[in-house]
Amino acid sequence: MESLCWPRNRGSGGFALRVKLRAFCLAAVVGVGAIAGAGGAAAADVSCGAVARVFTVQADGDLWLYEHAAPGTGGFAWAGARQIGWGWGGKTFAGADGRVYNITVGGELRLLRYRGGGWDTFGGGQYRTIGWGWQKFVEAAHRGKITVDADGAIYTLEGDQLRWWRYDDVAGAWAPGSGRVLDVGWGRFDLIAASGSGGLQARDAVGALHRFRYHVASERFVAYDVVSAVDWRGGGSLFSPGGDVYYSVRPDSGELRWNRFTEGAGWQSTTGSVVGTGWGTDVDVTATTTDCSTALPGPVIEGSFGDPTGVPYAVEPASGGRYVVGTNDQHTIVSDWYDPVSLTWQRTNLAGAHTGIRPPVVDDAAGTATIGALWGGNVELITLRAGTWEAPISLRGAMSSTPALVRRADGTLAVYAIAPAGNEVGHLYVREQLSNGDFLAWRRFGDPAADYNSVTAIARGDETTVLANAYGGEPHVFRHSPGARPVAAGELRGTGLVGPLTLVQDSTGALLVFGALRNGESNMIVHVRREKADRTGFEDLWQSLGPFGTRNAWDEPVAARLLPNGTVALSVPADGKPFVTTSKGPGSTEFHPWAPVEVPQGMWFSDPTALSVSRAGEVQITAESAGNRRHLFTAPVPADPATPLRFTGGPLYPF
Repeated sequence: MESLCWPRNRGSGGFALRVKLRAFCLAAVVGVGAIAGAGGAAAADVSCGAVARVFTVQADGDLWLYEHAAPGTGGFAWAGARQIGWGWGGKTFAGADGRVYNITVGGELRLLRYRGGGWDTFGGGQYRTIGWGWQKFVEAAHRGKITVDADGAIYTLEGDQLRWWRYDDVAGAWAPGSGRVLDVGWGRFDLIAASGSGGLQARDAVGALHRFRYHVASERFVAYDVVSAVDWRGGGSLFSPGGDVYYSVRPDSGELRWNRFTEGAGWQSTTGSVVGTGWGTDVDVTATTTDCSTALPGPVIEGSFGDPTGVPYAVEPASGGRYVVGTNDQHTIVSDWYDPVSLTWQRTNLAGAHTGIRPPVVDDAAGTATIGALWGGNVELITLRAGTWEAPISLRGAMSSTPALVRRADGTLAVYAIAPAGNEVGHLYVREQLSNGDFLAWRRFGDPAADYNSVTAIARGDETTVLANAYGGEPHVFRHSPGARPVAAGELRGTGLVGPLTLVQDSTGALLVFGALRNGESNMIVHVRREKADRTGFEDLWQSLGPFGTRNAWDEPVAARLLPNGTVALSVPADGKPFVTTSKGPGSTEFHPWAPVEVPQGMWFSDPTALSVSRAGEVQITAESAGNRRHLFTAPVPADPATPLRFTGGPLYPF
């Protein structure tokens, strides 16, 4: 549309000419519920206006508006047609409430609006230019790779990436986050079509339509890559007036077909209903995206669960300094920093009302440390950079568990969390960081029929191993490569596991998983399971690390850390003290007997502990005693693995 011409009053002649080119069945414009069409009765949860407004651009550049009078039922009934413009070229697609977008052959993205009786003007002009460089969508191979939903969000398919955009025509500017990549792996699709709020159909090389639904507020896919059993296939165009009602023009016959998609049930039919003929010569066919609607559920926050609250973690980033960070009894995230000049600790409140944090991940190259936290269902990342804690970055999510973070070999983060599904269990989700620092949208993974109550992860190179406890079942194992969905890699069979699991990599590169099982006296005993030599999974049996303590006064998870001498250290609280053991040598399958850490008189420890290694090579235990007092215990790492660790230390602040 290099220039726009507006139609003069052509009387009935223009309509009569158009009727010769296209077959119509005219109907009175009445309520949708009273229209019986070829598609059968209207679905109870779809609501449509009297008509769906369908725009077509002809090969000669004429722009026509057709009004389909049975959008909710798929009947062959039309209320009329009229030419509303000429001289149109490039790529044309419609949006919400009469908005029409046009991309010129030069790549200029223009916004127009047709209100039924005429076109809006923008400061006296015929359109508003809202972007440049969009010319790829004019090309034949990419014309079907741009679409608009009922909320005005524009989705584009660019190479392997799905992107999200939104132009606020009231503010006259693009919304924050416009252009961000929602997902990767979309190079297999040649067309996308939006319907409703974030609903998408993506067509693959064989014509199958894959269902996605993106929820903007939580920044997650609430439906992901679903191909329904009732499959509607075919080439040609695909567009929607909203409400998961879709139209398609068959390129072989020129038929305009109607169909309806319902989450959980799929397509209403495998062929759709013919609602028009003679549509095969149109350059573009599109529809206003708000003429139909349907209510679909979004994420619901049901509270948090499974969070190791009260665990403080020590971190020493490459930028320098020693910090102990965690939550206090008011759920405020606090950081204690050791001042090397005054030889005292100083406290800083970072953020309030959080339900817990997980161990920090350190980027030595950047000199940063990042922690993951949960606040009101929002997953947040807080980064320590050059001695300063930066403001939290919200990843949203509508999650109910504190996230597990890993930093992969390429420096990017992967974040794993659980979304609520009732009864303190939920579904697994992942959100990945791109090399530019942006994050993809949350994607669900795992067994669709399983409910999970805890998740942990560890990175080995660019591959992440994820363990998730399934409610009423065995822990599930997943392997995850950047950009792909986590792939199931078996289960850790064996009953009696209590609480979340802990993963650590030993000196040979193999993974160890630690968990707690109850013995016959209902005392919890730490057990270990090793990865198989070929790394195809884990061994079949749990190995006990032996009893310790006399009073069952400790909680999960087990703390584990690979030490500089090649051994693996473990720590748990029991009898009011941290107890520690180490493996008998690098890669050894045997552990030393458990030994207590001496603590100040009157201090009682029952919450989980944390292990870390300082930059000076010392092993550190951070723990919180009754009354929310934080403690730091340190021990030199002996060169001889047979030498036991000997800890000293106490509270960060004087009594």
